[in-house]
Amino acid sequence: MHGDRALIQSVLNDLDSAPIADKDRTLYAFIKKMVRDSTSIGQEDVDVARKAGWSDEALYDAITVCSLFQFYNNWIDATGVADMPALGYEMSGHRLATQGYASEPAPKRRAAVKSLKSSSKPKRKKAATPKRSRRSKRS
Repeated sequence: MHGDRALIQSVLNDLDSAPIADKDRTLYAFIKKMVRDSTSIGQEDVDVARKAGWSDEALYDAITVCSLFQFYNNWIDATGVADMPALGYEMSGHRLATQGYASEPAPKRRAAVKSLKSSSKPKRKKAATPKRSRRSKRS
């Protein structure tokens, strides 16, 4: 979707008929449901996403990124922080589409970081499903 405004708009207008891969459509539907009511996500939703080819790690990442953006948007709305001008969004979108969120570290540093990560952190076991909130359903 990198920079394809018409494609992005078609996904926003009608996810079901947008010209995207079924795998992507499944993830977007999962996230759409999560944003509308996170307590409604259940094992069946996770199973559908897995069947479409999404790993638990990918689902966790998608949930985390979308939840953080939802938090930021709520915080901005509630505190009255001013919005960026349209040009700011254009520039940010172009940078993200061409460079991503972070630049790749230099080879020497990348090797050092990889070494630190593998030696300093114990391996965590992956949960069978993404963790679900215990809070009650919103009204």
